[in-house]
Amino acid sequence: MPAMRLRIHRNQPAIRICGTLLGIGFVLLGLFSLLGAGAHEAEIIRERATGFGVTAIVVGIIAVLCSLLVEDLSDVWCRSPRRWK
Repeated sequence: MPAMRLRIHRNQPAIRICGTLLGIGFVLLGLFSLLGAGAHEAEIIRERATGFGVTAIVVGIIAVLCSLLVEDLSDVWCRSPRRWK
């Protein structure tokens, strides 16, 4: 079985940069949620903040990886409008 090569694509730079920045924003929001959760006394608030933080970090990592590694981003970030036939 041939080895799968991951390649960072450089076409569509505006969409790739915006998608990467969006992913980094999600990661930062998740880290802020995780680190700020310890300040609350109520356990339910800490639990919800931790769950949201982990989810935001996972989504951010997926967004960054998709923005850099997917060859055609037309169906990932923005779908072209359908043409009249």
